[in-house]
Amino acid sequence: MLKIKELVYSLIAMIFITLFYLLVQISNKEIPSASSFWGHSLGVLGFLLMVMTETLYSFRKRSKRGARWGKMSSWLEFHIFTGIVGPFMVLLHPGWEFKGLAGVLSLMTLLIVFSGFFGRYIYTSIPRTTSGSEIDLKELEMTARRMETEIARLKHQDKTQPIQKINSNGGTVFNVLSRFWIDIGAVFTDLAIRTGPSHPAKQTELELLRARRKYEQVQRQINDLAAARKLLSLWHAIHIPLGLTLFLVALVHIGATIYYAILIY
Repeated sequence: MLKIKELVYSLIAMIFITLFYLLVQISNKEIPSASSFWGHSLGVLGFLLMVMTETLYSFRKRSKRGARWGKMSSWLEFHIFTGIVGPFMVLLHPGWEFKGLAGVLSLMTLLIVFSGFFGRYIYTSIPRTTSGSEIDLKELEMTARRMETEIARLKHQDKTQPIQKINSNGGTVFNVLSRFWIDIGAVFTDLAIRTGPSHPAKQTELELLRARRKYEQVQRQINDLAAARKLLSLWHAIHIPLGLTLFLVALVHIGATIYYAILIY
């Protein structure tokens, strides 16, 4: 499963960009306009980051020799980082004047960022190795069996007892989308035990809770795998055309800016 470090790095980068933006604003005693040096710089750098977002990760996925260039998970983290920081800089570019084509471009930028967050959420619902490859159903079922044995050990039960068959056809789109709230509930349960009264079996209770949580997570992944794949496929069918439309509008905006600001004089 992906970590959130790319989100942390994006937040840090946006904080530094915001501080620099405020410093320029205080120094010039006005908000940097889209036509100013700083406004143009934000727009150009942000657009370049968005181009990297749209192209590099796709090239890495389709490259026959992609393994030479690093793990897919690392490329995805970079894809998410540029996909957050780039649009943030583009949104600062017009100086809070969202009129005409710039306003349309800003709205589409917000839509593509929201879509990206949604896609990341769906992506992480599909179990993967550290390299970013999908884990198949058989391997998930083997993991579930091992977790059943571990839970039985912690409960001091007979390991030879019959193992309940796992149903791999019960997943729905709602189950995939509600994963966040289930995980949050598990975190609060863990916290309640940690902060509760101490007793000799507390450590075993925590281990059993974590084992059960892992087992339930694996079972959800098994049940929801087909639904998650369908949802991710549907997301791709929407996100990719939306991204291409955004870049088309951006190119029109850049072309109009060059024409009216430079060539017309």
